[in-house]
Order: sequence, then structure tokens, then C-alpha cells
Amino acid sequence: MNILFVCTDNYTRSVIAELCMRHYLKETRNASINVESAGIRATSDISKYSNVHFDIMNEMGIDTSCFKRTQFNVSCFDHYEVIIGMSELHRDHIKQTYNRDILLFNEVLHGQTVPVNVGHPDSPNFLEDMKQLVTYFREATPIVLQKLALHS
Repeated sequence: MNILFVCTDNYTRSVIAELCMRHYLKETRNASINVESAGIRATSDISKYSNVHFDIMNEMGIDTSCFKRTQFNVSCFDHYEVIIGMSELHRDHIKQTYNRDILLFNEVLHGQTVPVNVGHPDSPNFLEDMKQLVTYFREATPIVLQKLALHS
């Protein structure tokens, strides 16, 4: 199975989801699933964005060395059986641009169409918010894989 996580800039949410899942698949020696990430505007300027999530993942033993930004395009539908967005923005963009439906992360995980949000970098709790976000994806990974397997 080929899974693609999608967010806006392909820098935070989709990347964390991808790298946490890669880590889990490596730990469980599961070579039957390929996972990557992309962004609906992955060519955007990310110079102002925090990269603290990479530090957090590295501290957790999650390899971030394979990180690369990828622009979502029509060929993604040919390469991935499962495409999972992080919010309605991603789902709506893909529906409007490509007339295709995708799943949402929390829809797979909880059956709810609530977005996976990123804390604001100016927030005094930003570091803790990012730790919680990485932990959220890391802990959700086996559940998401189990739920995807049930529906494939």
C-alpha cells in the first residue's frame, strides 16, 4: 500500500505524519507500506517557519534525514492508493482542483472531520504544542494503519 499525507506547505503536519509512520514501519519491519508526504503549495517560502518539530522528532529517535518537500499534483493519484489530508482546506482544494476525494487524518483516526491543527509560533506554548503534535501523530500511527487495513 502507498500512503500520501497532504498538508499546505509540506513542512509540518504532513511531514510529521510521514516521518512518524516511516519510523513505526521500520520498527515493526513492515516493508509492505510506502509512505510519503506532499503539499498543495509546497513551493511556498518556509523561511519564517519554525523547524522545532524536526528537533523534537530527532529527540524521540525518529529519523528526519529523508525529509524533502514535494508539490502535490495530479500524478499523486497514480502513485498512492490512500491520500490523507490534514484539514478541510486540503480536501476542498483537491476536490476543486482535481475533482477527487481524499480522506482526512482525524476522519481515519476518529471518524471526525476535525482538522489537525498546528500551534502558532508566537504562542508561549508553541514548543509544548509541537511536542504534543508529534506525539499525537506517533501514537496515532498504528491505529491509522490498522483502520486503513480494515478498509482495503
